[in-house]
Amino acid sequence: MFEERKLKNGIRVVTDDMPYMNSISLGVYVGIGSRYEDEKTNGAAHFIEHMLFKGTEKRTAADIAGETDEIGGQINAYTTKEYTCFYFRALSEHFEKALEILADMILNSKFDDDAIKRERTVIDEEISIYEDNPEDVVFDKLQYEIWGRKNLGLEILGTHDTISAFDSSFLRSYFKRNYRPDNIVISAAGKFDRETLYSQLESAFSPLKPQNTEVSFEKAVYTPKIVKTKRDVEQLHLCLAFPSPKFGEKSSALSVLNAAVGGGMSSRLFRKIREEKGLCYSVYSASSSFTDTGIFMVYCGLSPSNCEKVLSLCRTELQNMKEEKISESELLKIKGQIKSNFLLSDESTSSRSSRMGRNVLLRGFCPSNEKTLSDLEKTNSAEILTICREIFDFDKMSISLAGKTEGISI
Repeated sequence: MFEERKLKNGIRVVTDDMPYMNSISLGVYVGIGSRYEDEKTNGAAHFIEHMLFKGTEKRTAADIAGETDEIGGQINAYTTKEYTCFYFRALSEHFEKALEILADMILNSKFDDDAIKRERTVIDEEISIYEDNPEDVVFDKLQYEIWGRKNLGLEILGTHDTISAFDSSFLRSYFKRNYRPDNIVISAAGKFDRETLYSQLESAFSPLKPQNTEVSFEKAVYTPKIVKTKRDVEQLHLCLAFPSPKFGEKSSALSVLNAAVGGGMSSRLFRKIREEKGLCYSVYSASSSFTDTGIFMVYCGLSPSNCEKVLSLCRTELQNMKEEKISESELLKIKGQIKSNFLLSDESTSSRSSRMGRNVLLRGFCPSNEKTLSDLEKTNSAEILTICREIFDFDKMSISLAGKTEGISI
């Protein structure tokens, strides 16, 4: 059963007990990511994520890893454009120990200057890995341009230049300003006694005191762009992008649309471009939604000589979707696919915890499974046609290319 409460210091806690499981997954979601940064602080949220694993007043980095391994648990973290998440999964019998390790990392990390220097090298390598992957570059460079080189356009990892300036004083200050009770959601799913869990969370996170600090961001403004990034690779990477609804808005219709366009091997673009025409190996669509806006993207990996053909086919298929309603048989098949994926995912404590944490942090609530599935069931072909016409406005289409872009005219 889903339940939401607040700790005494204001941290929101959402729980869903799954008594038939043997494990528990818990995530600490902090409302700070790259969109809150600027040209000087870009990469700070991600750098802090790394540093919380590098030692506390009572544990070294090796201790954190070793004690986690002793209980057979998993502790990890990730940073996005809008939030940072620290999470663990462990057997329910080891929950107290896993929570103590995670809380120690979040509350007592040292931000030691020597550790910062070492981790800067690690993150420099991480940035280089992304820069060497043209499939990442084609997305990142596009978003950097369409959002105006700020806000949602900033790289999550930062840049080699920005992270070079981070020191212990800066990271401590950035941490204190953003890791506030009002900016944190804790989400837990699995086997637990609810009252015991709340008591343990209250004790573990009581040192975090409420603050008057408030961090905000400008609303992201989408501007259509054509971006070419030269890379000495054989394959050309193509991305088309359109503005789309924000997180939680028209989500059922958007899920159906994504599945129809490029969500799998039976999707329209896959069938047309790969199966029928044989023009590429990889083709898919994806939707990224944020608190104030979203972006719908189509990706193709192809030979440079096929770029104009593939681009024309993409436009034709998207135009067709704007002109003709999706058939009832295709709609029924897609709904079944989405429902199955949702319910299979919901059997995982990690997936359920993640879904609750993200929704409560970014939207203020988490829709029930019944509501989600009911909205999906009610979605009809007229709604899909409407959202197609809303999203696939070719005057707002952006194009990004990464690879050998010489001689390619868009």
